[in-house]
Amino acid sequence: MSTKKPTIVIVHGAWQLAAGYEAFAEKLKALGYPTEVVPLPSVGGTETPLQGLPEDTVAVRKALTRLVHDGLEVLLLCHSYGGVVGSCAVEGFDFGSRKKEGKSGGVIMTVYMSAFVIRKGETLLDMFGNPLPWMHIKGDKCSAVASMMPQIAFNDLPTEQAALYGSQMSHSAAVVFATPSTYEPWANGVPCAYIFCTDDNAVPFQIQQQMASQLGPEPTTFTLKAGHCPFLSIPDKLAEVIGKTAEVGLNKRLLTTH
Repeated sequence: MSTKKPTIVIVHGAWQLAAGYEAFAEKLKALGYPTEVVPLPSVGGTETPLQGLPEDTVAVRKALTRLVHDGLEVLLLCHSYGGVVGSCAVEGFDFGSRKKEGKSGGVIMTVYMSAFVIRKGETLLDMFGNPLPWMHIKGDKCSAVASMMPQIAFNDLPTEQAALYGSQMSHSAAVVFATPSTYEPWANGVPCAYIFCTDDNAVPFQIQQQMASQLGPEPTTFTLKAGHCPFLSIPDKLAEVIGKTAEVGLNKRLLTTH
């Protein structure tokens, strides 16, 4: 029976390009976890009409198709808006579903890291009510208000670092916030976990807790004292938590094989 470490597939959030997650991906690789960050076409897109949630979902599903085709076990790590993408993308790729079909490999756990957990048919705007104060919508693009990002997204980083990462942010397609989610992994037998970030000013801790409560009566959770981007502010502690999460996922996978 395989004891290999799972492959970590990172689904990034809105406004932050995949490149912003690469340093953390390299850290995970150094710890023995094959890792890749899937670039979402809705972030930083230049061709019109801008691509949205369906195209983001396809991008992640392409990566999963390639990995599970080789029989690999995957931990899907979803950050912020990436929680919606990951939820939609994992349908049919979880380990349990593939085992029933006589196939090997699959997603052993979907992990939400300060990420949005919304029901099938709901949109992020349904949850927000209105665009948030730090969201600037112009035409088909939605940008984060740069002057507010040091406090909203990078509040646990030194000033210079916060400014640097803020300058590296791009726009997202506004349509992603109004597009309904298509799947609920937690309601379909897919093991899920939530990583709380207690000092997050983008997705407040209380909101994270409310969303995580959908994952079941006793969901797998971990808590970090961090802002919205622990992969930037406390990468070592986050990597440790990812290791623990992977252990839980592998244990659940072992139960599935019996």
